Amino acid sequence: MLLAMVAGIGKCYGQQADSAKKKSVTYLRNLLKTDTPTTQLVSDIQNNYKSAVKQVVGSGSISEHRKRELIDSLMSVKNRKLEELLPEDRRNLIIPTTERRRTWKRDTTVKKNGNSLK
Repeated sequence: MLLAMVAGIGKCYGQQADSAKKKSVTYLRNLLKTDTPTTQLVSDIQNNYKSAVKQVVGSGSISEHRKRELIDSLMSVKNRKLEELLPEDRRNLIIPTTERRRTWKRDTTVKKNGNSLK
């Protein structure tokens, strides 16, 4: 009896996760005004990024400086993939302004004596 209840609870949580994912995809599709396959790819890119960041942040064997480098790299990969899928006006709806500014600053730094200014 107890085992059946635990199994039932686990099944409900699994359904909630699927339901939340469907709601997320629907929200993104409406926000981005794009087709479902593209929206699903965007959702997968974002979910993979979040998962990878959680792993980096949760790692106790990596220095804080290295964590920041890894997160910056993950962010760049995520944003590059989104650039391939979405036009700029749609990307701007889902890429935080702080990430867009950070990319802009990196891309437009002036080089002086072989070193980039930051």
